[in-house]
Amino acid sequence: MSGSTATQVIRGGDAVVRALKANGIDVVFGIPGVHTLDIYDALIEDPELTHILARHEQGAGYMADGYARATGKPGTALIVTGPGLTNISTAVGQAYADSAPIFVIATNQERRHLDMMVGNLHELTDQMAFMKPITKWSQRALEAADLPELVAQALEALASGRPRPVHLEIPLDLLAEPVNAPEVRIAAAQPSTPNDADVQAAADLIAGAGRVMIFAGGGGSTTEAAPLIAQLAEELGAPVVTSVTGKGAIAYDHSYCAGAFGYRWSADNPTVALMEGSDLVIAVGTGLGVRTTGEGAMPLPANLVHIDIDPAEHAVGDYERTVSIVADAAASLEALLAKVRAGSKPGERWSEAEVATVREQLLAPADERAARYLPYVQALRDGMERDAILVNDMTMLAYEAVRYFPVYAPRSYFFPRGFGTLGSAMPTALGAKVGCPDRQVVSIAGDGGFQFTLEELGAAVHHRIPVQIIIFNDGTHSAVKAAQHRTYPGRFIAVDLVNPDYVKIADAYGMQARRPETPEALAEALKETRNLDEPVLIDVPVDFERYDS
Repeated sequence: MSGSTATQVIRGGDAVVRALKANGIDVVFGIPGVHTLDIYDALIEDPELTHILARHEQGAGYMADGYARATGKPGTALIVTGPGLTNISTAVGQAYADSAPIFVIATNQERRHLDMMVGNLHELTDQMAFMKPITKWSQRALEAADLPELVAQALEALASGRPRPVHLEIPLDLLAEPVNAPEVRIAAAQPSTPNDADVQAAADLIAGAGRVMIFAGGGGSTTEAAPLIAQLAEELGAPVVTSVTGKGAIAYDHSYCAGAFGYRWSADNPTVALMEGSDLVIAVGTGLGVRTTGEGAMPLPANLVHIDIDPAEHAVGDYERTVSIVADAAASLEALLAKVRAGSKPGERWSEAEVATVREQLLAPADERAARYLPYVQALRDGMERDAILVNDMTMLAYEAVRYFPVYAPRSYFFPRGFGTLGSAMPTALGAKVGCPDRQVVSIAGDGGFQFTLEELGAAVHHRIPVQIIIFNDGTHSAVKAAQHRTYPGRFIAVDLVNPDYVKIADAYGMQARRPETPEALAEALKETRNLDEPVLIDVPVDFERYDS
């Protein structure tokens, strides 16, 4: 009719895709299933929204995690009901533990069968309850018209407060349901700014201090916070020590970078001199939990300014906070820097030479065992560009690299610290490379852990994702075997492996592969293949551990 506008009727699946695209989501990871046909059909109409086909839902979750860690943007996964969701849950748990903003969109049974065991395909008694412990926001849609609003709410939850996974459950009948095209709302994140009084209290502590140190965690290793940490260190003459996930919060060649203390805290760590020689520590984006601090054994100064966006983290551990700033790390550092530049300076500075001494001690091998790993850690560094992303698995060389691998840029060192998931490295690296196609991305795993997600080589080849995939291959679950040897010397069970020929597997996928047998050959293989436009597998035979003493 002249003068009127016809209302467009679309499916619920179309509404989801339109809401994602309107909110800037341009990549989704997943595997289609009979429960998600309508949303996948809607993707055909939006070719600008790239879909990466994983080979297993856990792999899709790790890819979303890697994308999120590398970019800071939501990593989005489309998952089917029941086993699809339980398969991705391990990756979601890892993202929850390590504060990665991933968005899981999962289907469930038709509304009339929700939470009922009536003999349907992929049933769970309570799928929402299953996801509750590993998400910060989890909602179920009950009307197709509500889908765009729920997508906006999910993305607002992701962007507000601590970045942890969110989950939207959609009964499968909503995806096919016709609906008048609903309005799409753009998510609006609420900034987390510091309280002025808390910032002033921190500035007063600094002004009354002798020497100051900074302890940076994962919340400090972002593109927003890291430059501010370096500036604060320069203003205060404060050395920066990082946790595992804090690597990258300051470049290793910065004059006030002391380095990462290592995978586990020990009383003989070189950073003790900095902690005991300071009377104030500024902890940025770290929870000070039992793993980080060695059950509270880390000798941090009594005066503690703790900056962390999560209120719960200010009560974790055995350290009394003198000042708690519950806000975004970058916003807090900006406010604190303004106070420091206005005159809130400590009485003394650490000299660059003192910091360099600690940094050199941290990068020197702590013992004969560490010395066996160090040439390969150095080979990794030699073969990687300055801003390259290293994605670690739970493997012995990665544990050593926490202390000995220099990092120069934020969002460039990933470690499955909190949940400790084996097999996460390669698919996480694929997601990181999708998010940052112009950066070199390297994954490292042991031969045992690699087999947890080996199938994602298919995704790497299918989508031609040029990641350098390294396997450190010693034919055993080394960490467990070493622990057995320490606890029950000479008694081993269920740790030695029968491995495939990984180079032949790569060939079967049509991938390039290398088998460097020395650290120098590994560095050269990385240099030779880092500009390829396809993935490459690098199988490295090693023999680091000793079980006869």
